[in-house]
Amino acid sequence: MAPRMGTRAAQPGTSSGLGTHFSSPRKLRDKRKTQVLVEVPGQKAKQTQLLAKMASLLAGPATRKPEETPPVLPETETDAVVLENDVNEAWEDVPEPHDNCSPQSPSQSTPSRRTQPDLTSTRLYDSWKALIPTLVEIQLDYTARTLGAPLERTPKVLSLCSSHTCAQKRTSLTCLFFDYFISIDAMSCRCANLAQTLIFHGLFPTAPSQPRMAISVELLAFYRSLFQCSCDAVNALASALHTHYVRRGYRITNAKGEVIQEPFRRSLGHAIQWFDVLQIEVERQLEAAVQTCRDRVEASRATPAHPQSPGAREEKGLRECCASILIQRCPACFGGVRFGQDLNKGGDIHVHLLLAVLWITDSN
Repeated sequence: MAPRMGTRAAQPGTSSGLGTHFSSPRKLRDKRKTQVLVEVPGQKAKQTQLLAKMASLLAGPATRKPEETPPVLPETETDAVVLENDVNEAWEDVPEPHDNCSPQSPSQSTPSRRTQPDLTSTRLYDSWKALIPTLVEIQLDYTARTLGAPLERTPKVLSLCSSHTCAQKRTSLTCLFFDYFISIDAMSCRCANLAQTLIFHGLFPTAPSQPRMAISVELLAFYRSLFQCSCDAVNALASALHTHYVRRGYRITNAKGEVIQEPFRRSLGHAIQWFDVLQIEVERQLEAAVQTCRDRVEASRATPAHPQSPGAREEKGLRECCASILIQRCPACFGGVRFGQDLNKGGDIHVHLLLAVLWITDSN
């Protein structure tokens, strides 16, 4: 049986080239669908309204008669609003159908995004900067107590009062640890404020005053080490911590009993930021103490038991060591104590000019 014309089987065979191009046959359309004219409901009424509106605009405001406008169908509520506005103001620009709301005044417009800290942010920053130096000694004491020892479970009530006669203020906080969170009461008085009490017991506040949440110092130290190695984000830690708590059966809810989706992100970010500032302050004071000891050692070496002659001083040279900051940057280059070597023998120190300029620019 011969194949039906217009099908792929009816294509002639070929031994070379691409052969005859095959195109799909045109499918016959249903005449009832293609030859019957359909009128869209309400389209003729809209056309009549537009023609009447155009005629009134061309005729001018003196000859316009708003009461002669044709009735409006329910589907054209938007056009009705436009016509009413045109009756009051003849030459007003006609807005789009989705833009019928009145324009906002400049005072009601959306405020632009600020590029500088506002007064609240400045006060918060000043409060943190004033609080951090008062926590250095307590942080060092906590590190000395817990170094090389297992962590103890935090008690339900925290206090650091030494006299036990001060009027104490009780503050309830939600404290986050590695594997759970718990509500703890912290006492503050004249002997120790709330932040010092929390630091002494291994907790870091999320605000300089009146905090409602505290983070474990060991958890923050772990994140600090993790960030230095992998640059992990605060959002990732907050989400992972929340997931870990939920799997262990700990959920934070609001007053209505609804589960809070992101309960730790903002507070955790503040605690991480200012705990890092506290660690930098500890390192700075530690380096300052070490530098003071270095200066005392150098001063004791610079005072000889027997005064030297001026010629011996010139032979010895003007300096006996490089600046302390250079020794810290590269002890191999600047840690020597012998100076005045001839350039033919290599000189004392070789410094790349471009690197020196970059270092000075970075220091400034």
